Amino acid sequence: MAEKDDRKRLAEVHATDLNESRVNEDFVTWLKTKGPTWLLIILAFVVAYITMIRWQDAEDRARDEAWLELVAAVHPASLEDVALRYAEIDGVADLARLSAADTLLIELRNGRTLDDTGQEWTTLTPELRATHVATARRLYAAIVADDDGSPARMLATVAALNGLAALDETEGDVDQARSRYEQIVSRAEQWMPPLAEQAKRRAASLDGLSEPLQLATPPAIPEAASVIDQESLPVLLSVPPSGLPTSPPPAPSPSQENGEKVSPAASGEPADTP
Repeated sequence: MAEKDDRKRLAEVHATDLNESRVNEDFVTWLKTKGPTWLLIILAFVVAYITMIRWQDAEDRARDEAWLELVAAVHPASLEDVALRYAEIDGVADLARLSAADTLLIELRNGRTLDDTGQEWTTLTPELRATHVATARRLYAAIVADDDGSPARMLATVAALNGLAALDETEGDVDQARSRYEQIVSRAEQWMPPLAEQAKRRAASLDGLSEPLQLATPPAIPEAASVIDQESLPVLLSVPPSGLPTSPPPAPSPSQENGEKVSPAASGEPADTP
């Protein structure tokens, strides 16, 4: 009986060893045949993940640099350079172009411009004024040309059209300015109705610019009233202004009529103290 149990136990142990060895052999075979392939796939996923993290970090750094340079730039040429270098980052390009063009409009209004160093103001010459107008028009037109009709670009497009309309009004092109305002109405009416209403009011105000200005002239002075008779001058000076009460002169005393001097005490006037 004991021998049968020992034989049975030995058979089970032998079967278990065979199964384990078969599993080990299968695992070794899998490692030899498919293991390298799966290892390469895992390594590819790890490399892709690391690359994505680094790309996101680089994008965040580029975005931070773009906004910092946009805030630090003052000269229109510097702002335009920021727009060219960071054209694909958020709305930095549109904001830089708008800031540059608006700065040029302010300088046109003030008649002064910053020099190349950005430290001193100089008077605008006719050549610089023409250059300012052309540059501002080019920057505004670039923003309008990049409009894709999406709600995200609506504000930048409307601001650029307003700038172009202001330039048209400056040059006296009222019809072109009205066309700009009509474009604003069609672009902003769906997404931002207040901006469309503002453009309509500005278009309506252009009617007064197309009419010639009539300056008020003062009435002509009559010739008779322009010459004052010298004989009537004392009479005019003696007449008090209208609305003021008039008091009759004091009546002379009998002694004054006789030519005698009257002391201040007798006349009721205060005496002068020595």
